[in-house]
Amino acid sequence: MKRKLMLLMTCLMIGIGLVNAQISKVTGNVTSEEDGLPVVGASVLVKGTTVGTVTDIDGNFTLTNVPSSAGTLVISFIGMQSQEVKIKSNVNVVLKSDAEQLDEVMVVAYGTAKKSSFTGAAASVDGAKALKDIPVTSFEQALAGTTPGLTINSNSGQPGAALEIRVRGTGSMNATNEPLYVVDGVPVVSGDVAISAVSGDSKSFNIMSSINPSDIENITVLKDAAAASLYGSRAANGVILITTKKGKAGKTRINFKANWGFSDWAMKNRENVNGTQRRELTYEGAYNEAVLYGIPDADGNYTPATEEQAKAYAQAAADTYAPDYNENWESALFRKHGSSQNYEFSAQGGDERNSFFASLAYKKDQGKANNSKMDGFIGRINATHRSADNKWQMGANISLAKQKSSVVSEGTAYANPFFLLNHVITPNIRIYDEEGNYDMSNPIIQAYFPSSHPIEDLQKDKNESNVFRSLNNLWASYEILDGLTLKENVSYDYVSNRSLTYWPLDSNNGSQMGGIGANYILNQNNIYSSTTLNYIKTFNQKHNLDVLVGWDVDDRRIEYVLATQGGYPHNKLPESVNAATPMEGAAYYKQDHLLSLLSRVNYDYDNKYYISGNFRRDGSSRLGANNRWANFWSVSAAWRMTQEEFLHDLTWLNDLKIRASYGINGTLPNSYYSHLSLYGYGYNYQDKPGSAPTSVPNPDLSWEKNKNLNIGFDARLFDRLNITFDYYTRRTSDLLQDVPTSMAVGFQTMLKNVGEMKNQGVEVDINVDVFKHSQVRWNTGLALSHNSNKVTKLYGGKDIIDGTSIIREGESYYSWWSREWAGVDPQTGEEQWVLNTVNEDGSINRELTKDPTQAQRVIIGKPDPKLTGGWRNSVSWKGLELSMLFNFSLGGKVFDTWRTSLTDTDGYQVWYNMSTEQLDRWQKPGDVTDVPRRINNYKWGNYGSSRFMKDLNYLRLKSLSLSYSLPQKWINKAQLNNVRVFISGSNLLTWTSYKYADPEMPVNGIPTMGLPNLKTVTFGIELGI
Repeated sequence: MKRKLMLLMTCLMIGIGLVNAQISKVTGNVTSEEDGLPVVGASVLVKGTTVGTVTDIDGNFTLTNVPSSAGTLVISFIGMQSQEVKIKSNVNVVLKSDAEQLDEVMVVAYGTAKKSSFTGAAASVDGAKALKDIPVTSFEQALAGTTPGLTINSNSGQPGAALEIRVRGTGSMNATNEPLYVVDGVPVVSGDVAISAVSGDSKSFNIMSSINPSDIENITVLKDAAAASLYGSRAANGVILITTKKGKAGKTRINFKANWGFSDWAMKNRENVNGTQRRELTYEGAYNEAVLYGIPDADGNYTPATEEQAKAYAQAAADTYAPDYNENWESALFRKHGSSQNYEFSAQGGDERNSFFASLAYKKDQGKANNSKMDGFIGRINATHRSADNKWQMGANISLAKQKSSVVSEGTAYANPFFLLNHVITPNIRIYDEEGNYDMSNPIIQAYFPSSHPIEDLQKDKNESNVFRSLNNLWASYEILDGLTLKENVSYDYVSNRSLTYWPLDSNNGSQMGGIGANYILNQNNIYSSTTLNYIKTFNQKHNLDVLVGWDVDDRRIEYVLATQGGYPHNKLPESVNAATPMEGAAYYKQDHLLSLLSRVNYDYDNKYYISGNFRRDGSSRLGANNRWANFWSVSAAWRMTQEEFLHDLTWLNDLKIRASYGINGTLPNSYYSHLSLYGYGYNYQDKPGSAPTSVPNPDLSWEKNKNLNIGFDARLFDRLNITFDYYTRRTSDLLQDVPTSMAVGFQTMLKNVGEMKNQGVEVDINVDVFKHSQVRWNTGLALSHNSNKVTKLYGGKDIIDGTSIIREGESYYSWWSREWAGVDPQTGEEQWVLNTVNEDGSINRELTKDPTQAQRVIIGKPDPKLTGGWRNSVSWKGLELSMLFNFSLGGKVFDTWRTSLTDTDGYQVWYNMSTEQLDRWQKPGDVTDVPRRINNYKWGNYGSSRFMKDLNYLRLKSLSLSYSLPQKWINKAQLNNVRVFISGSNLLTWTSYKYADPEMPVNGIPTMGLPNLKTVTFGIELGI
């Protein structure tokens, strides 16, 4: 990337001296050791003279006037180590990279900046290092652990599933917490674009999978106000800047890459007992029930039992609820392995004025579930042109993606195979009968799957997304005066999702309605234009000024069309309304408009003292008439201390910059029309159609505002150690909250700006060049983050309780509300809870009870980890390259509420499956265990508590890539530029303190019944022509 950026700079021509003796001619070629490509614009100078030239677009050079007394050539290029070679008629030179010589240029809001002069908090990720060869459907999956402050959580392991992305914690209750995505300077549609006609459907589709990771040059994460405030009302949750690849000057080069792989569960999730163990547990639970409660009659009334009656009752229960089978339902409901294949083609080239990059990729992924898959094509062309005088520049960046996703239902749907394995499909249920047909005789199968066996049923339902995306960007710039540039950027982002849900008439879901079909179409149009005027000038070689002014216009329109039908005569035409009876139809749209004025001033004196100010004024159609416009701004400063004379003697301190920033940015409501009084139709009166209000208007509805303070430093020591440190506070005010209204208005709540929240934390990034001047090169880095979240104000100071979740002033946003569990009585095997009642003197009663109805609910914990981060490594030796990334989390919690209602009811549900933890149950007095005695129909089995709130610490080998590039002398014979073979993987190894759920779970710390994450291994080859 560094060479690429430098190619955009004007090469300084070397004057050719006039000499009397011109006796020889020297020709040669200069290439880069890093990628084997020509070095364009490298300086070639005859040592001790002014005779010289620069290399052309193919890296070639010719010197025709070399003095007879000359003996050495000096070849140099910015960002590479200079090299001296002996003069001869033909010289071939390979330059090595020298990162220390290049003041790294990083992509920032509305342009670029030198890292040394940047006053904000941002992290840059090299796409060639972080994304190269890693088997992911979306580039975000490869970023976990790469950057401090960036967390990535998953709700599902299905291909293309949406992710939860957080930059410096959670900052909103009713608006988005996702960062803004900007691709090549254009804010784009991001996140989950899946739609479904089925209420509660868990289907998701991450639209960022429409960007091929191999097309990405660089990713920059903007964190504080100084870095992100130029994006104003959309920057409160951070900004992710994506820069795609551009063409390089030189002859056209073609690259082909292909890889194939397989996948399996990243770890064994929710491991349950086998059939024999479950039969023993069922017998024991029934025996304990008969001894402790008695034997129930048809009405549930118990009659005391003798020992023989208890044993007979237990045997009958085991035969009924756990027949003597030991089936492997997982292998029947899931594939043995998922699979993947990927084919990529790219071409690039150009000259000093024109360049292009084009790519086309086909990717196909099949998950572990039979109907879980995704495939599609992604194409891109990025072309640039500049005028002969370099005043005009223009370009076009066009990408197209056509992808199809098929998913299995998740959550508590009976079409979810993962849920079934942890619910009623037990190893004691026979899969096939004696004749080899699916066995339908079991009562569970008959009750839950009356029309179709579960294995058959999972093959019948369809839940598909057909997504097309066209992202088009045209730009042009003109240098009006020296240092004054006008730039115009226009883009059109179009996303279409044609969703199909189909339940055939012979499926369990569709049988009662004669089959059900639903076609749901989403069309999203986003038109964006940006006009900026940028002035960059240096005065007296010490005063550096960068001024930017401009405006943005962003218009969005989303259209929906829905049609549902039932009563199919057969399963031949699932998408045809004419083959069924129409049931429901709807069509609607929503629009959003954002107008912005923006400005930025950067000034530094002698590359030593830096100040910066950003200002943006936004107006949005989502807000009330009284608060439609708001100002967002930031100020920041930095001091590069190593430029001071008093530090020049510290040779081990190569660079030290301290910086600070403060500013305000914002968040818009998710809803486009919360400020309006909306009317709905279908409120019929006496068979006459009518309409009625559906919401209360709020003309004062405004932005959520984030006040950000950041203090940090950047340092380089011993010419090999880089350290970045940041401390931040993020205070969110005017939080959007649904507050009660007077019943006189006919509505219960309305959306208002009333709450406050605070995030604060520390980030550290350490990078070390362990070996850098030898054949073996090893670079290692550590990214560390700590974030603390607290809700500081709610409407009326009142708690917001939703099941096991609570939002309370002074507590973390993701806090859990339940009874406090106190373990198992070692003498009786009974569960115990802490009362937590309030005594007369106001103190808390900490006595224990064995009746959970007497225990009061309290805040039992929160998921927030103490420390998150990643450990990255890159090692190379000759043609071998190895890269590894570990991500980890320490000090967090998990609250696995599903175990209370499914696999660990301790006998409350006798039909259900059982986790392996039930094998550690209490069995006799004196047993010390966290699993109570098992009692069938156990009356306290479904009472929630902190029993399944567990510590969560994990370390995961997130990605690994090992490649070998064949020696150049071998492949030159085949007229190839490069040949590389590789093996790579993701989520390969996991060490975790909690083994029942994948540690990269939803951000609220409560595992779902979504399909678990996968580990993937791929093998591939890359050819360059």
